[in-house]
Amino acid sequence: MQDKNPFDGTPTYGHYGRLWALTAAVVLLQAGASALGLAAGRRWDFGLNSFEAYIPALLATGLASVAVLGGLGVSWRHALADWTRNFPRDAVLAVKYFGGYVLIGLSLAVALLALAWFGGDGARTAMAPISENSAAEAAMLNGAASASWLRALPALLAAFVLGPAVEELFFRRIFYSAIRRRNGFWPSALLSGLVFALFHGAAAPVILPVGVYFCWVYERERRLPVNIMLHSLVNVVSVSLKALL
Repeated sequence: MQDKNPFDGTPTYGHYGRLWALTAAVVLLQAGASALGLAAGRRWDFGLNSFEAYIPALLATGLASVAVLGGLGVSWRHALADWTRNFPRDAVLAVKYFGGYVLIGLSLAVALLALAWFGGDGARTAMAPISENSAAEAAMLNGAASASWLRALPALLAAFVLGPAVEELFFRRIFYSAIRRRNGFWPSALLSGLVFALFHGAAAPVILPVGVYFCWVYERERRLPVNIMLHSLVNVVSVSLKALL
């Protein structure tokens, strides 16, 4: 990448202890919010699935991230004005970088097929949690959609709008920026991508390269809206494939 650290002067955590404390707090916040969502669904016999129960966790994480960045000196009024002014250019960049994601997705598909074909029963057993997680998510989405499109709408908005915005705020703007200020690109991207992947549970092995790619895009452009729109496009494709295949 560049000789001069492009994140010098970026308002973010300069102390790793605070960064890891925030990450632990986000884990607890998400677990608590999801548990409350599921408990409320059972209490009022609404039968929330894990997608719907995760929406309060996303909202809580987003509010925490906005508050942290505000405390670090970020002016949200100026940021939102800049995002609005540069939206057309950022959208074009997001579409451009989506091509890179397509290449990564195709490479992962080929690698997984080769592993399943040549790796035998051991490889297929190791890959089972990934396929089971994907099948469970597809079943939940199709179940919500078959019940009512109004029922499916909040989960789709969370996947296509809220989730990308919150995850890019936390994982790229806060976490990656903090690590990158004191390290090179690859250690920072790998660590940030790994934490991002672990937050996605059983899908972590296939999410890791995508997380690293998101860091690479953020490194090149340093435009959070580009990452948010790219992430949204990725989720649209991922959810559509799960629902259709």
